[in-house]
Amino acid sequence: MQLEDLLATVVNDRVRFATMRPPGARSAILERRVVVTAPTELVELSRSGRPETLDGLVELLRDPDRAWAAMVVLAAMTGEDAKTVDAFATDPDRWLASLGQGAYERWSKWLRGHRDRLRWDPGEQRFVMDE
Repeated sequence: MQLEDLLATVVNDRVRFATMRPPGARSAILERRVVVTAPTELVELSRSGRPETLDGLVELLRDPDRAWAAMVVLAAMTGEDAKTVDAFATDPDRWLASLGQGAYERWSKWLRGHRDRLRWDPGEQRFVMDE
């Protein structure tokens, strides 16, 4: 599927995910990883490894009907804010009312500051930062 088509499926009430301990993690509480489980298009998007996907997802943080789903996919693709997704997993509306209001600005700044160091790791199925 084209990126534009995949991004069109990023909708709050459709995203399904799980949080888990990353392989090798020693603590179930401190270290979490977000894994998108449904729908199929969002699973594909989260595993695409395409840097331009991050830009599209950050833009979706401006839309309240799509912001939570974008946040989940961003966390899955980067590892950033995984604890936040885990903390608000049962109440995404509370995330939107609090942290969601500034999510676009925070993620835009994060992406600008880290874009040059991001590299897709196929084994990890997410972006990692080169030192």
